[in-house]
Amino acid sequence: MDRKNSDLHTELLKKRLYESVVNSFFTGNSVPRVGDGILNGYLAEFVAIGNVNGSKFFKPHPVLQISPRKFHKTPKDYTGIYSYQDALEDIPEEQTDFTDMLGSCPDHKNEILKYFCETCDEPICLDCTMVDHRKHRFSYLRDVYHRQQHNVGALLTQGRTQIESTRKCLNEVKTMLSCLQDEKEGTEKAIQEHAQKLIKTLEHQAEELMLELRNAYEKKEVTLRKEKQHLELMLEQLNGSCHCAEKAIKIGNELEILVIQKHLKRKLNDVKNTRKDFNSASFQKICYFTKEDSLGAVKDAMGRVTVSETCPDLSIAKGEGLVRGQKGSPTSFMITAKTYNNEPCKSGGDPVSVKVQTPNNDIIEPRIQDEGTGNYSVSFTPSESGNHQVDVEINKQPIRDSPFIVKVSNPRDYSQITRPSLVFGSLGESKGKLNLPLGVAVNNGSILIADCHNHRIQIFDSEGHFLRCFGTFGDKAGQLNNPSDVAVDNEGIIVVCDKDNHRIQRFNKDGIFLSKFGGLGEKPGRFKRPWGVTVNEDNEIVVTDRRNNRIQVFDKNGSHLKTIGCYGHGEGNLNQPYYAVVSRTGDIYVTDSNNHRVQVFDVNGNYLREFGNDSTSDSQLKYPTGIAFDDEGHVLVGDQYHHRIQVYTTDGALLASLSSGLNGLDWSCYPKGLAVSPDGRVVVVDSDNNRVIVL
Repeated sequence: MDRKNSDLHTELLKKRLYESVVNSFFTGNSVPRVGDGILNGYLAEFVAIGNVNGSKFFKPHPVLQISPRKFHKTPKDYTGIYSYQDALEDIPEEQTDFTDMLGSCPDHKNEILKYFCETCDEPICLDCTMVDHRKHRFSYLRDVYHRQQHNVGALLTQGRTQIESTRKCLNEVKTMLSCLQDEKEGTEKAIQEHAQKLIKTLEHQAEELMLELRNAYEKKEVTLRKEKQHLELMLEQLNGSCHCAEKAIKIGNELEILVIQKHLKRKLNDVKNTRKDFNSASFQKICYFTKEDSLGAVKDAMGRVTVSETCPDLSIAKGEGLVRGQKGSPTSFMITAKTYNNEPCKSGGDPVSVKVQTPNNDIIEPRIQDEGTGNYSVSFTPSESGNHQVDVEINKQPIRDSPFIVKVSNPRDYSQITRPSLVFGSLGESKGKLNLPLGVAVNNGSILIADCHNHRIQIFDSEGHFLRCFGTFGDKAGQLNNPSDVAVDNEGIIVVCDKDNHRIQRFNKDGIFLSKFGGLGEKPGRFKRPWGVTVNEDNEIVVTDRRNNRIQVFDKNGSHLKTIGCYGHGEGNLNQPYYAVVSRTGDIYVTDSNNHRVQVFDVNGNYLREFGNDSTSDSQLKYPTGIAFDDEGHVLVGDQYHHRIQVYTTDGALLASLSSGLNGLDWSCYPKGLAVSPDGRVVVVDSDNNRVIVL
């Protein structure tokens, strides 16, 4: 027992002995308190009889007492009282609980706080050590003074930092308040100016309509007057003809009647034709039409005033288009608007602006689509390589992390690859050594390798330097048995295909075990020597269940979602699939190894197409293994038997064949896992040669 614990132990003995003496010598309510001089002296003398070194037990420990009590010690023992009281007077009144705590123990009346419980991080009294804090670790207050002083100093530093942060926020609020009236007046002015523009437009349109109306009526009036004159003349002529006909009937001879008949017939035909003219377009009615929703359209044209709940500082943007792109190829990202409570907005309509600036300071106009759900999809096509700056604003304020720097590269010319840019690894068990490496993943430039026969995952930087590893042989949680593949999801979780334990395990970025699922079997959710694992954009886990000749899809927590394929050689059938990869559209590409082909399934598991098994030797595959996408969406496939990497379009057309950078005079490459780094480099696991090749 060290000196400190010995002192505390002795203090407890003193307390118990004191209580025993008090109970023996005193009765009634007049029991002296600990600290009374006479009793302390008597007790010291009593204990000293049985302990040669007993004086150490009762070496007085100065105690600062806040409550007014009558002391039986000389004033020199309490020289610190007045200055301490003066200091306490500076504590605000609302902190009286704090000042009370500095005196007696709140749980044990008249007991003084002179110990510190390190387990609970609070001051305690002697009774506390025997009741509420038994078996806790505690010390004298004086022993922890300097350490607590350091802690308070650290808290003070944090407090001052928060003061500066709060002051900054306060100044921002003050600035906003000072600008509030100006903003209000500016918005009012904008509304009035827009209203005046609409009024002027409506007035101008009204004048145009009035002019059209006047012209129409004037034209109609001229036409009607002409027709009136014509009809009046015709009426006069018709009356005269009828009068002549009446006279001919009464007194005319045969010749006169025939002449009158012909004349009257002609006049009647003229009248008939005149009636046709009367129904012509010149005499159609002039009307004024308005749309039923025209008033609503005018209201809409005036705009609307809204109080936006969108907080630009909390709104975010994610996607490939904010990290990298390729010259001439469209790239995209998604903006998610968030409220001041950091919750995703549920509706759109925010004024979103995106500016894409090229290395030559040219501006690319992106396409912005309001999804109506608080999300805004943005796409653009870089026209040159180099770093592009993307500024994203909502309500004319930059969102979180804006501006973004997007690295745009030139398309990869695979025909120019003649040798590897990097080779690392060799046979061994020490860190950085490999023993039958299989799967590979790339995450933020780091290269993760499934080191199969060493039963671990090794992580290297982009130049092949060892960083760290995790995993040991076994079947317990976090242990591995011949891992065959590794993947990283959008949250940075490392997903490992633990092949010979017939399961999938999940680890955090530091290799700490999180969860596992699977187990040996043929039922959904069970595996028989699974080989490959990949993760889609929704963090769903896709596993090639090799010996069960199928693909299984799980959510990120390991719940089974669907099964794709079964044993066979036809469309949609599989024969010992190796690896799989998911396209940006959600299609699953799998190397159907013993069928010597790549099969493609849609997001629902329906068969789409296959390639690699045609009769052309250049594009033909034999026991394909690894598979990956490059930045342009091309499919890279490890053609194990032919010691090469085949590059296809998504439809299966062969673009390039890579072999010269893989094979040498003394070795042949047996590619297994494949991955493409953010800078477009192809990472190949040369399994049988225990190394990694970067092209």
